[in-house]
Amino acid sequence: MNTGIFIVGFIIFSLYIFGLLYMINYSHKSQEEELKKDPELKDSEI
Repeated sequence: MNTGIFIVGFIIFSLYIFGLLYMINYSHKSQEEELKKDPELKDSEI
């Protein structure tokens, strides 16, 4: 019983961390794309 709770908790924790890192990466890429399309920032290099 104790081991089962630990395994379920670890699976939930792992999925949470994976989702968090995925969303950070997705947001970073989408923000980078928006900055590339910004007409006010065309002259400066990013």
